[in-house]
Amino acid sequence: MRSQSDQRSFLPFEHGPPRFNVGLAPIDGRNWLLPDDQAAWLGPKNALMNIDPEAVYASMGGSLPAQMEASSLVARAVEQDLDSAEPPLFAASRLVSDDLVVMELREGQWTATALCLCSPTFFSPQHALGQSLFGLHRPVPGGDPILGGRISRVFSQMADHVVLERHNWTVQWGDARFTPDGTPIRQAACQADISQAQAMVYVRFERQTIRRLPQTGGILFTIRIKLTNLAELVENPTHGHWFALAWQEADQNVRAYKQWSAFERHVQAILGKGMYKT
Repeated sequence: MRSQSDQRSFLPFEHGPPRFNVGLAPIDGRNWLLPDDQAAWLGPKNALMNIDPEAVYASMGGSLPAQMEASSLVARAVEQDLDSAEPPLFAASRLVSDDLVVMELREGQWTATALCLCSPTFFSPQHALGQSLFGLHRPVPGGDPILGGRISRVFSQMADHVVLERHNWTVQWGDARFTPDGTPIRQAACQADISQAQAMVYVRFERQTIRRLPQTGGILFTIRIKLTNLAELVENPTHGHWFALAWQEADQNVRAYKQWSAFERHVQAILGKGMYKT
């Protein structure tokens, strides 16, 4: 298990390009939601939740018990109180930078029954609500049924007090966190002059965790987003080497799924300024 300091410094591309596998590893439960290294997002996140709650939250009938259990776990972990006037998962989402998703068994399939997504990586609560793991992973190469089936088995076999973690990453244009639709980002990158690359290309990191809800039998899935300017990141020669290697080695199916062609010339312009030629 990684220590807290290791967790903060971890860069997933140091282990290569994104891969479509389960990739879950156990962590110390004390490191589940704390330290919240993205706590600066809490103010803007809560403002977004206040302005347009329907854009970030959705739930299915019958999900309230699992939401209540999930929200209680979050509140205890961060030692804060919930607003009892709001839907439980929505209220819990106000306390952490992470997005929160409750998965429950419905008709024999793990299904998203409640979501609060303020930093979605190109999907919306309305799109994900009611979808099974197989449906959610259908766009991913090998996701349905292979990856969806593997994750489903992990969910079904989890022990009550285990916390599992995985990491993912991609690139985007600009530093927006609330990105339910990636199309405008990609269009902006395609239309932008190469001189904007250093200011506008960001690496989007995802830290994902899952843990079981012992009382209701559901799963709480968390997603924490961190955005780092690529040009600043590769000023560190080691980080630049890792990123360039991961970018170069990414399979075509990874590039196609993440639609990296929109950013290729901008990434290459940044890497070309240093020793990281791919």
